[in-house]
Amino acid sequence: MLIPLPSMPSPGGPPSRYLLSMRPWFLALLIVQSICVAAQLFLILDIMGGFINGICLGLGWYAWHQDMHITFICYWGFMGLINGAFDIVRVIDTWVHLRGPLFSKDDAARNIVMGFRILGPISFVLGAWMAYSIYSRHGEAEANGGGDWAQRRAAERQPIADTSWQGPRFQTFGGQGQRLGTD
Repeated sequence: MLIPLPSMPSPGGPPSRYLLSMRPWFLALLIVQSICVAAQLFLILDIMGGFINGICLGLGWYAWHQDMHITFICYWGFMGLINGAFDIVRVIDTWVHLRGPLFSKDDAARNIVMGFRILGPISFVLGAWMAYSIYSRHGEAEANGGGDWAQRRAAERQPIADTSWQGPRFQTFGGQGQRLGTD
């Protein structure tokens, strides 16, 4: 299956001010996701789901470790959106098939498990939203800051040729043709 997406951005210099301002929020969300993945693996014993969410979480930690690398933030957000959506569907499926309320007054262990089952998908979908907001402001943040580097980058985005040129003036299939094999 191929999902047509634009190419992921790559960092063209140091992180922008906006990207650096999002770093503490990004770290906080990664910590929440780490706790949820650990609970998914060791408390809920959902090994396959925890492993896949762990891969997504690893992308997020790598992006944070590499000074908010925008490419890996986009990978983390896209994978988190997919995993979070599937986990939300799993929670809805569990809720529909339960005979009783989602949380119990008597069973604290069940409440903790259900809390992590709900908090995990919410944290990954929230991470996808954060990655999208970082991605959507990535280009403008580069153009507005960065000093000399940003000015050179803005100059690189200008067209090389004159855009008033109209192109060749001919009509496709508008002449007499030539037949092969005739003189």
